[in-house]
Amino acid sequence: MADKTILENVFESVRAAIEKRGSEPVVLDVSNLTSYADYFIFISGSSDRRVKSIAEAIRSEMKEKGVKLVGSEGLREGKWALLDFGSFIVHVFYEESRKVFDLEGLWSDAQRVTIPAGYLKPRPLAGKEEE
Repeated sequence: MADKTILENVFESVRAAIEKRGSEPVVLDVSNLTSYADYFIFISGSSDRRVKSIAEAIRSEMKEKGVKLVGSEGLREGKWALLDFGSFIVHVFYEESRKVFDLEGLWSDAQRVTIPAGYLKPRPLAGKEEE
């Protein structure tokens, strides 16, 4: 089922962001509201360097999974990075920029997707057992 794979990639993107200390992840199902994507991911970074690091980690994770990046914007500036993977779009915001743009508010009709708890923490390091 394609949607399950898409949602798994969405959640893996969230995990990649969390591993780079991204915060406040939100996933919206916009499939009934727009024709160009099924999901939007919103995540915050506490500095412009962190925004860049988060975006690069997501891009790298999806490349490793064979998910093609259709387009990207704002990676150099670090205030708002957009990664378009076709079926889902990732918005990585510097915390203050996220408040100013309030894209989540613009998409308030979209259904929020619950992110499984396992994706909200970094993966265990190889060779380390979970405590």
